[in-house]
Amino acid sequence: MTSESQRDFAPQQNRYDLAARGFALRIDLEKHNAWRSKQPPRTQEKELLHITGNPLPMAYGAAYRIIEELSSPYYLSEDNKEPKYNPSGDYIQSLCNRLGDMVAREKHVARPKGRTIVVGDLHGNFNDLWRIIHAWLSDVVDGGPGQNIMFLGDIVDRGPRQLECLLLIMAYKMHYPYQVFIVRGNHEEDQICYDFQEHMVARGFFEKLPVIGLIDDRILCMHGMLTPELTRGVLKTGWEMEQTLYAGMARLLRWNDPSEDVEHVEPNATRNFGQLLGPQAIKGAIERLHVDFVIRGHQAMTNGVRRFANLPLATVFSSSYYLNAENFGAVLFVNPVKNEIVPIFIVNHKDSIETQEEFNEKLREGWKVADYAVIPDDITVKGEKK
Repeated sequence: MTSESQRDFAPQQNRYDLAARGFALRIDLEKHNAWRSKQPPRTQEKELLHITGNPLPMAYGAAYRIIEELSSPYYLSEDNKEPKYNPSGDYIQSLCNRLGDMVAREKHVARPKGRTIVVGDLHGNFNDLWRIIHAWLSDVVDGGPGQNIMFLGDIVDRGPRQLECLLLIMAYKMHYPYQVFIVRGNHEEDQICYDFQEHMVARGFFEKLPVIGLIDDRILCMHGMLTPELTRGVLKTGWEMEQTLYAGMARLLRWNDPSEDVEHVEPNATRNFGQLLGPQAIKGAIERLHVDFVIRGHQAMTNGVRRFANLPLATVFSSSYYLNAENFGAVLFVNPVKNEIVPIFIVNHKDSIETQEEFNEKLREGWKVADYAVIPDDITVKGEKK
């Protein structure tokens, strides 16, 4: 990897950039469950369980029960790899209906403000999802990683516990509608979602999801990659579902990839769909859109996160041991106080990492982490997010 001093985009004053430091996050899920059990009950939500006939309370009740059930020791066991959670179909339908209306108002552009954790592909990795949610709800990194959390799609498909992942994220979206954001990935499509067909009641919900995230109007996020058709005007206003003019662009934003093997834009022969964007096309698009940085998912990374071609562009992938590969999962923490984007590496229970030297030894793709903290299993958590 080229050194930081050779970046094409040198950090400017008040310009977001990828940090030269990072964190390794280790959370013991059994102790996480003990922490959750000490949190006071959410009385208002429990009362909503007894109200019927209104879609809003029904969806809140479903969300509350899903969170409580999926945070039980049975579902948080590291050894539980089978999809054994079978909620009522009414749970799923009520969540999809209510959340579908909620996300449709975002007009396909999610707009978090301030501290935000950005999560890449999960593909049904339920245990890593809980580790990430624990980090979001607590204050284990940099005094609390964020008031917001944004998922960049590919929540479902391929992994063993994709229904649990989707429902847990939907449940938290119901509780924190202005803090949880979901961006659609290419696996949230009928044509590609092979392993999730039995739950395609979520189809309407997927279709209404944003395909773009824009943090503080300065950090552009999507699942796939930029497309030449994307304009600053679209970022400002979004678009309505019925505006089919944008349907092709929206799908390309879920499927495109960056490539150092092309200079500008070429068809993506590897995926048989979409485009490959070269460094010159990416650089021009970032300048045209007036954003500081681009964060995307869509591709597995050995170390969970990787910068592309010394540009203000990073790929983040959040599922560790994906398809039995020995990869790290990671998330990116957007810290507006320091105008930096900090990588947080997720330590899976299979990893035995105790020291900074051991951690750096495992980073095999050129990442140089100058300062990081190993979070011990017996972490002290100050409380659940209010």
